[in-house]
Amino acid sequence: MAKFIVAPSILTANFLDLKSDLDKLEKVKIKWIHYDVMDYNFVPNLSFGPKILTDIVASYNFKMDLHLMVKIENISVEQYLKPFLVKNVKQITIHFEALTEKQIEDFLKFCANNNIIPSISINPDTDVKSIEKYLSKIGNVLIMSVYPGFGGQSFIASSLEKIKKLRELKNKHKYIYSIQVDGGINDDTYKLVQNAGVDMIVAGSYLVGPNVENLMERVTKLEG
Repeated sequence: MAKFIVAPSILTANFLDLKSDLDKLEKVKIKWIHYDVMDYNFVPNLSFGPKILTDIVASYNFKMDLHLMVKIENISVEQYLKPFLVKNVKQITIHFEALTEKQIEDFLKFCANNNIIPSISINPDTDVKSIEKYLSKIGNVLIMSVYPGFGGQSFIASSLEKIKKLRELKNKHKYIYSIQVDGGINDDTYKLVQNAGVDMIVAGSYLVGPNVENLMERVTKLEG
């Protein structure tokens, strides 16, 4: 049985050939897909919206792990999130740095009301201490091991200490959150995050895209 959950990020796919990549992931029995939503405001890139998400869940049975790299302005958190509330969306991650304290509380309520796992992400420059008050209220913490916005970046080693700290806090206080890492995962880094104490590994260019070879072998490595 796999020790780690693997969630491929489709951000590195050829968007004109997305079905081909999803078919390959389905064939190697991937259970989760990491779905990046970017707004060209909080991060310097644009990506997917609700329409592509709806199309994916209509044709596949993946559990969807939504990662919202967005600021929510001039609209309520509930109004922003509602269009993403489609079949098989199991977990939604927001960024601590992007939302106000009130918006984070609204996000937690929204997830509780809709049976969604609430997840908070922190960027490479943000300390775990910043989110300690939320750790008893969330089901997942996403550690960004690259700066958010683009796939294919190099792993930031200081992320490992954050993973270890989160594992320590989880064990000490009996918290229920899982620990997830996103960014720079490859043959040189996957064992580092596994040994540091993650539960879920997000991988983009290592698993998805035109130059990926030996997909099953790579998935097996990440699953441990």
